[in-house]
Amino acid sequence: MADPVPEPAPPARSRLAAWTAGPLPSAASSLGDWLQGPLEAHAEREAEDAWSTADSVSGTWRPIHEAGPGTAADAGPAAAPGAPDAPASEQTPTPGRPAFRHELHGLRAVALGLVAIYHIWLGRVSGGVDVFLFLSAFFLTGTFVRRLESGRPLGVPRYWLHTFKRLMPPAAVTILLALAGTAVFLPSSLWPTVMQEAVASAAYVQNALLVFLQVDYHARDAGGASPLQHFWSLSVQGQAFVVWPLLFLLMVRRARRGRSVRGPLIALMLAIGGASLTWSIITTQTQQQVAYFDTAARLWEFAAGSLLALALPALDRLTGARRPEEGQVPRLRTGRALLGWAGIAALLACGIVLDVSTMFPGWIAIVPLVAAGAVVVAGHSGRRWGVDALLSTRPAAFIGDISYALYLVHWPVLVMWLHRSGQQRAGLLDGLVVLAGSVLLAWLITRAVDAPVRRSVWLEARPSRALTAVAASFALVAVAAGGWWIGLNRAEPPTPVAAAQDLPAEEVATEVATEAPPEILPHGWQLGAQWPDLPERCGGPWAPDEDFHNVNCQQLLPADQAAQGTIVVVGSSHARQFIPALIPYASEHDLQIVNLSMDACGFTTEVEQSPYCRGYDQYVLDYVEEHSPELVLTTVTRTGLAEGDDENGETMPEGTAPAIRALLQQGVHVIGVRDTPRWEQDQFACAEAVIEDGGAPSDADAACGADAADKLAPTNPAADLAELPGAEDRLALVDLGESICPHGRCSPILGESYVYMDDDHLTRTFVETVLAGPLTEELTERFPAPTA
Repeated sequence: MADPVPEPAPPARSRLAAWTAGPLPSAASSLGDWLQGPLEAHAEREAEDAWSTADSVSGTWRPIHEAGPGTAADAGPAAAPGAPDAPASEQTPTPGRPAFRHELHGLRAVALGLVAIYHIWLGRVSGGVDVFLFLSAFFLTGTFVRRLESGRPLGVPRYWLHTFKRLMPPAAVTILLALAGTAVFLPSSLWPTVMQEAVASAAYVQNALLVFLQVDYHARDAGGASPLQHFWSLSVQGQAFVVWPLLFLLMVRRARRGRSVRGPLIALMLAIGGASLTWSIITTQTQQQVAYFDTAARLWEFAAGSLLALALPALDRLTGARRPEEGQVPRLRTGRALLGWAGIAALLACGIVLDVSTMFPGWIAIVPLVAAGAVVVAGHSGRRWGVDALLSTRPAAFIGDISYALYLVHWPVLVMWLHRSGQQRAGLLDGLVVLAGSVLLAWLITRAVDAPVRRSVWLEARPSRALTAVAASFALVAVAAGGWWIGLNRAEPPTPVAAAQDLPAEEVATEVATEAPPEILPHGWQLGAQWPDLPERCGGPWAPDEDFHNVNCQQLLPADQAAQGTIVVVGSSHARQFIPALIPYASEHDLQIVNLSMDACGFTTEVEQSPYCRGYDQYVLDYVEEHSPELVLTTVTRTGLAEGDDENGETMPEGTAPAIRALLQQGVHVIGVRDTPRWEQDQFACAEAVIEDGGAPSDADAACGADAADKLAPTNPAADLAELPGAEDRLALVDLGESICPHGRCSPILGESYVYMDDDHLTRTFVETVLAGPLTEELTERFPAPTA
């Protein structure tokens, strides 16, 4: 027999082409060695880690006893036609060992690239996060199903320790760097938010914190510009990593009896996915800002990934799927290549063709999941032009290797840059710098933190060591954020009490300085304490007969302390903001102050109320009738944003006159205060940015202020209330406009005080130092003996 003719050698490639298009080496290079060491190679086979290259596996290799002739079980991963013989240990894969799928590793790189690019340049939802959730469940499910089917213990506690030991150290380093960057680059008004989010991120409850901040009336757009906001998706994943393995415990007894677990698991995933998707659609339509961060509204994406993992082996058998390691050509090669490219095209188009930012995570999130699923099902196409060939290249593998760290760092880097540059979105060149810097930082974190922890035999040797790594990571973040907060608040002024309040000096600086004073109060990190809370919960003779939703009844004096009379504050937070200015008057006349305000609800009667405010008017009137206070304070006008037909938007709300009439009819003295200006932007943040850039209050006025004529009506729109029966003796219409907007100009900084804490509320510092004097004089003149 003639010797076989050797096949011609392939044409030589350039070094660059070989690097970008060539297959990944079987032996780790010097770079790949620290990215993917022996310990990680084992983790890859087990798919125990949701972010490392362990995820790019599937159960497509069959155990030896199931493998037929010509399969990978015979040929081995290194075998190929014409290849020299290799040792049996190298030719035969370990029973039940899954194949490493380079194209899914590359798919993770695509998803991460979409997240970063959309964040940096487009400001839209990319669907990349949804792909991460989908793939995480896909790999996790494959891990536990293989354990069930092979009769191995599930090892759920060990899985938790392994996963969080891997995830938390890089996250902790990123959070610590973000805290340091916040102190250096971000305004102090953001510091409390970042401190809160740092601890919440390390505890994997960042999404819950953002939901709270979204619905918290007193949140100052806290999540909008935080360098740690992106940790919400890691929190969702972390919560799912805790809950999802427990579902497989339900199948242990069935697996021990030798019965199939895939059918029951599919039914379970369908039930969970259906319920979660229904909830997601409903909450996205009603409260999208809450649904976006809600784990329950995202679990259907996990269920979808699990369903694909459960069904994929059957799909592979039906469609004749093969892995490159098997040395055989898959069936439907062209169809697979086209399906893979269709998936990538759909993924890239999500967010570019459709602006789906306000539609996630409802039914529209099916688009990126179907796109990712198409790439998974397509698998190895056997075509050089298939998308799997592109996703298996070394550049894609490199981004996949650093994908976790790159997700961690890209958002903080972007936020820091945008704050310092004053831009809403990065441009082409500076965006490329941000992206390149993020890749470099991610590479360093992967090399210095991620890989050593992942490869540490010492940490893996005992569960207590892994637990120590997890606890130490959280403790570092908690101590750093908590220590910073404690240090800032050592000199925090206490909540005002009557004994501590004196009349402010008559000479109060209300001019707009042309040079920045040594200190302008409050500091940004003090804004959370600027809400005018009273120190006591309502009790004693001032306790309401029943509670009312969203009314946090507070009082100035303790329940067991006697008082000569009572002032009740009713209406919205715009009435509540004047409480600090009432305290000197209340102290002088020995009056109790009761805060009965309800955020976002003015005090009006005989008009249709919103569902949120419905019943509040009657609740106030019942309280007044029951407790007979000497005075009631409320706002009697409402300012606007210069919209509509009214030039400046300040009007007396419909229903105000009958509400004041009802109070007067009960013999109560009424303090009707004119409303304060509202703004299109956060006045504190605007002025703070000017001051931190070296500007003066006059510069802040030029950048942020407005003429009083643009914010307030020329005359008090509530002046006609003075004609109501009883108003002559018992109604004081208080106009503090000249103190808030002196000389016809509404400035964000007056004297040494910031006027506003957000876009429409006055700071407590300003109210105490500037408004307390004029209000006390007005009330003393109008009601010199309120308890007579």
